[in-house]
Amino acid sequence: MNVAALQADVAKAAATPSFSDYGSTYGGKIPSIANLAGKKIMIIPGVSALAACEEIAQAASNIAKASGMVPTIFNNTGTTAEHNTAIEDAIHQGYAAVIMGCAMDPSTSAPAIAQAQKAGIVVGTYGGTPDMDQRANTTYNTDDPYALDAKLATEQAIEQHNGQPFNAIAITSTATGPATVIEEDAIQAELAKDCPKCTLSAVNVEVPQWQTQVASTVTSQLLQHPNVSVLFPDYAGELTYVLAGIQAAHRTGVKTYLAFGGGTPFVQLQTVSPGKDVIQSDVSESPPWTGYLLFLQAARGLEKLAPIPYAQAIGPDLMITPDNADSVLATGGFGDQWVNGFRALLGLPALTGSALHAASTLNGAMTGKP
Repeated sequence: MNVAALQADVAKAAATPSFSDYGSTYGGKIPSIANLAGKKIMIIPGVSALAACEEIAQAASNIAKASGMVPTIFNNTGTTAEHNTAIEDAIHQGYAAVIMGCAMDPSTSAPAIAQAQKAGIVVGTYGGTPDMDQRANTTYNTDDPYALDAKLATEQAIEQHNGQPFNAIAITSTATGPATVIEEDAIQAELAKDCPKCTLSAVNVEVPQWQTQVASTVTSQLLQHPNVSVLFPDYAGELTYVLAGIQAAHRTGVKTYLAFGGGTPFVQLQTVSPGKDVIQSDVSESPPWTGYLLFLQAARGLEKLAPIPYAQAIGPDLMITPDNADSVLATGGFGDQWVNGFRALLGLPALTGSALHAASTLNGAMTGKP
């Protein structure tokens, strides 16, 4: 095991990504989007209470408007029934496209999706796995490299412990579907490769119970297992409650890694104590970048172009750490030029100056300084 190599991986993951590294695989410029003008698109966040989900939805709405479409964001509490209602509304109200996702398994809405597609509606999803997308029978999908996220976070934990063994607990949410399994398998694989004497166990708290059960679960686990020094919360939405659980257990020296999902409130936790002392990584794709890519897939579907394949329909990972959290809040973390990269693919004119920065940061929401 080469600690220096792990440190290099982590440093690269924490640096500002370049659109050219990803955009070249996004299918090329759409010849024309003129016939999108005036058409309606339904945007369904998986769980509106999660900041990253709302940021994805808002970004998709913004670029949809810029492309001449009429977007609707269907806010919800994360139930399949609500997702299905939004899809049914789109069917009955003449929508041309539905895009949905973030902290959900799109295949749970497979029957409603089938009805929408039968009605001629283009349906795109975000955040699924190949298995989920297959069961949902959707192809215009935007996805996450879950295994890479988990691998990078595990590398970070190992290099911060200088390769010495540690005991860890993962906080999972299995109802989110195979994504959790992919993350957990990747953590196990990286530990087996670079820290075989490390131990990992898991406790499960589903998304609707995060607010009421994550803190108490963390407290209980830390009291039962005083030798645990590492937590791997699968999702950033757990972090506020994880911190509360650590404090209630009166434990010091416990650090968290992974926390996929991003979102300004969770980055802010890393800028002040106790978060900056505990949360070592929040591994995230850019919610606005993801929202643009989700819309790009839908636009390709509406123009009857081939979807961007699964392996290429991803945005960059950014490892947000206590060292770069302030910079991420000040700038958004992903730079501005990716916005013009997407606009070029859609045939839209480039933005400059304050308009460009406003687009990339959702009018400042992604900088923590609206």
